[in-house]
Amino acid sequence: MRIKFAGITLLLIVPIVLVLILDPASTLSLRNFLGDIFGTIFLIDFPIGMCLLHYYFPQFFRHRKSGHYSIVPWGIFFLICWGIVALGMFLETQFGNYPDNGFSVACAYLFGWAYIWFTMIPIGLIYLLFRRVQKLWNKEVNNDHSG
Repeated sequence: MRIKFAGITLLLIVPIVLVLILDPASTLSLRNFLGDIFGTIFLIDFPIGMCLLHYYFPQFFRHRKSGHYSIVPWGIFFLICWGIVALGMFLETQFGNYPDNGFSVACAYLFGWAYIWFTMIPIGLIYLLFRRVQKLWNKEVNNDHSG
């Protein structure tokens, strides 16, 4: 259990550290620093977290009675991500950092649900590739031991 927790923690902290190291503007102001941290958590760690949740707790993604795949966790993920984008834009406008025009505000409120999928799709595809390789590896190992 300790190794599993350490691996999960490492998978979620490494992207933040890499962004802070590779973005020279992150140290110019507190706003840049916090923006990089929260942006990385939102756009990289949320998708990685969903993949880890699916990997370690696949029962959350199955309907209890039928056993079929459930879209409820993805719907919750979708709503949380849209809420974060909308709340972020709302706070920006409340603190006087209003954009030059209202288009970005309208996009955040209307299309905030789509922002997360730009990173979720590639991370999800890497996760699916990992699962496929893992299944092939386990099948090969089981064939070697049985035959």
